[in-house]
Amino acid sequence: MARMYLIDSLPRFLFPTRRHGLGWLKEQLRALRVTAPLSPGCLSEFVANAAEAAATSRSSDETYAARLRHQLDAQAQFIHLWTTSDDKLARPDWSAWIEIARKHLLPRSWKIAQTAVTETRRDDSFKVPERLISKGASGARPMRPLTAANDLPGTQILSDLKQANDKS
Repeated sequence: MARMYLIDSLPRFLFPTRRHGLGWLKEQLRALRVTAPLSPGCLSEFVANAAEAAATSRSSDETYAARLRHQLDAQAQFIHLWTTSDDKLARPDWSAWIEIARKHLLPRSWKIAQTAVTETRRDDSFKVPERLISKGASGARPMRPLTAANDLPGTQILSDLKQANDKS
């Protein structure tokens, strides 16, 4: 159980929210082993958000400091989840935190999906005709038949164009 200090019983307007809130948030992030870099502006926005939520949601028997600490603990849990998973975080009460995380480019962890290798074999229609191969596997040039040049793709088109040009 956390020890109660005199400062913890101070009312909201006297409580040093920024300094103590920042310290509490950093303490929680260290306890959760969050290693992602958080800018000072990002931390300040999370503390300001927690201060606002603590002021509006505390009960009458709860001190402002206790409620602020509770809010900062919840935010530290969110930051831990945000930086260590790539799960979709769509809880409505996290929308302000998600906005802060995106604004300050808080990094997310990425999971790489398991991949599977599949073998695909093509039929002989994709095979290069032997007469068109200029080098063999050993680097030696195979003997090409004399008619191989006439069987190249596009030869028929070229001859048709030549004939059409000769007629005009």
